[in-house]
Amino acid sequence: MFEDRTPEVIRGEILAEMSERVQIREGSFAAEMAGPAAVELSLAYQALAALIPCFYVDEGSGGFIDIAAGRYGILRKEGTRAACSLQLTGRAGMTVPAGTVFVSEEGLEFALDEAVTLSADGTGEGTLTASEVGDAYNVQAGAVTQMVTTMTGLDTWSSGAATGGTDPETDKALVGRLYDFWRKPSTSGNVHDYERWCTEVDGVGAAKVLPLWNGPGTVKVLLVSQEHRPVDESVVTAVATHIERLRPVGAAVTVGSAGGVAINVTAALTLDGSVPLSEVKARFAAKLDAYLQSVAFVSDTVLFNRIAFLLLDVTGVTDYTTLTVNGGTDNVAIASDQVPVVGTVTLT
Repeated sequence: MFEDRTPEVIRGEILAEMSERVQIREGSFAAEMAGPAAVELSLAYQALAALIPCFYVDEGSGGFIDIAAGRYGILRKEGTRAACSLQLTGRAGMTVPAGTVFVSEEGLEFALDEAVTLSADGTGEGTLTASEVGDAYNVQAGAVTQMVTTMTGLDTWSSGAATGGTDPETDKALVGRLYDFWRKPSTSGNVHDYERWCTEVDGVGAAKVLPLWNGPGTVKVLLVSQEHRPVDESVVTAVATHIERLRPVGAAVTVGSAGGVAINVTAALTLDGSVPLSEVKARFAAKLDAYLQSVAFVSDTVLFNRIAFLLLDVTGVTDYTTLTVNGGTDNVAIASDQVPVVGTVTLT
């Protein structure tokens, strides 16, 4: 906004405002004094430009997003920690202390919530909680394979699937919630109220509200994650509990996760050789995921031609000879309680 306020421009303006009786040629006293003043004024203008994102908040405003949102009680979601069950076998009567650290195949650490004493048959069960928040800790069953410190008498252990881990809220998502607060007025339990209550909970990226879905006084909300995929049951429970504290008296609210419809893409490609097939597949999968996220809860159709365009837009792809989406060449219909998610991507 102030790019034109350079030292040279400001210096010229200062000299132009001086009396005709003052000598302003190069090297004169007036010209030498105007130069440093112009530099400092130009720096002040540059500092003013930095104030714009403070007052007009967008996803590039950094910490000012939290300040602006906080004025309305909108706080950044900090994320949640994943947890999983742990089955232990070993010497009967031995105790595995609380806080014992187990590690997944990817090096992610989990700690035992409470001490576990093995029974007479040498078995026991506990719960592991991730050391940090994040979706990455939602590992598959059996993925926790190591211990930081081995224990004498403990023979084997087996972990269940970890769930409930969510990433901290991104700047883009927090700004989106702030904009929704400004643009979608909420009053007495209207649709905007339910959307806002849902997205206040960790793990929820968007919500779809169905008023009067089962008659007068009933409301149904469907949830998706920040990646616009179905959410865990723990998130559904957390949202239901949160809404129960805020809903109008008499409203019967049902909370559930949207179902996921896998979008499977198969194509035979012609490549120009600049990018290996594995990289082409990874780039296309990323583009497909972004597209499917953009239509979740927005459109009831996944467009075949859009997917074809995304494929041809990948660097290294010059053409395709065959392309099918979910086994056909038609658009894919998405039900009102479903969202599309990336399924299998087979490129040859």
